[in-house]
Amino acid sequence: MDIKYVKYSIDDFAQDLNFIKWVKEGINKKEWEDFVLENPDLAANINTARTIVSALSFKTRNIFEVDVQELYYHIESFHMLNRKSKPFYRFRIFMKYAAIIAIILSIGVAIPLFYYFADKADNYTEIASSTSTNNEARLILSGRGEILLKQKLSDIRFNASDNCIEVGHDSIISANNLNQNAMAQVIVPYGKRSNILLSDGTKVWLNAGSRLIFPQKFSNKTRKVFLKGEAYFAVFKNKNVPFIVSTDNINVTVHGTEFNIRDINTEDESEVVLVEGSVGLKENSMMDFLSKEIRLTPNQKAVYSKAYNKTNVESKVDVNYYTSWKDGLLEFDKSPILSVFNKLSRFYNVSFVTESGVELNRKISGKLDLKGSLEEVMKVISDVAPITFKIDQNKIFINAKLNYLQMR
Repeated sequence: MDIKYVKYSIDDFAQDLNFIKWVKEGINKKEWEDFVLENPDLAANINTARTIVSALSFKTRNIFEVDVQELYYHIESFHMLNRKSKPFYRFRIFMKYAAIIAIILSIGVAIPLFYYFADKADNYTEIASSTSTNNEARLILSGRGEILLKQKLSDIRFNASDNCIEVGHDSIISANNLNQNAMAQVIVPYGKRSNILLSDGTKVWLNAGSRLIFPQKFSNKTRKVFLKGEAYFAVFKNKNVPFIVSTDNINVTVHGTEFNIRDINTEDESEVVLVEGSVGLKENSMMDFLSKEIRLTPNQKAVYSKAYNKTNVESKVDVNYYTSWKDGLLEFDKSPILSVFNKLSRFYNVSFVTESGVELNRKISGKLDLKGSLEEVMKVISDVAPITFKIDQNKIFINAKLNYLQMR
């Protein structure tokens, strides 16, 4: 093994390509296992880094010197071909894009938006949104196992000054080993949320169906957390120690600011909305040092396309539209009914079953108070949309409203 690994930190291991290949694919397993045995003082860092790598999926791109040379060769060949035979070149380009379009169309057919949950004669479809079978939020601490969070909105505080962890208003967990090598993980299923105060004073609102991995106590060099799902961050300002939010697809670097980040595996796009301050956005890959950082200013939204590895920035957005969920509200402005149903599905941990006559692409606008019951919320929606509903346990059956007169 390379001697450089002896000096590696948790971040170094978690970002090392050879280390990731070992954890994800079992490559050089014997060498790594021998290295752990020979360096027991690094075992804690390695185990923590393995937990992080296992929780996130990394896009790896292997580029070696021979690949670079071959790349230049193909570039030169391209220019030669373009000069010698333009008609043939255009034909090849046409065939290339025709093949791509064919693949895209086949994928669109293979992955439908809805699937039948009962006999076809019933003429109902269930919106393909995952519900959580485990209804308990969990706090997982290194060496301490799991702590179940019973509340619908859990409150967790990592108190660095008192060296303890507070859960709720009464429960206090002594944490004499609260240190930089000890990790914590908060897992929030659909139907629940969590408010977290990190050891540096940063506040995190963790949305339903999300997971946050972070050190119980940050080091003096960097503050890095790992997110799956959606969260709102109010980062404690510290110019000397950058704060980094890493997801499967993007990295967001800040010093002190407030922003919302949404990166959900089942969605085609990742999204960052800046409320105040400044953030830098980059693609999360092993070659991210080659990509250019995108800077956001307040009231801007960055949307990263997972399919095309491309980021678009929108200005002058209404940030409340994207952040009101943390206050128990849901705002929507000319949004498809389907989009509203998907968000309610995550918030209440329910699935929607719709009659074929329901216009799921119909646009509606309004604001929902999610602190109320699901029935109260559905009554508000049925007042502004041509639907009726029936709640049966964790399923909401939606029918088209007859003789509906649209309001002007």
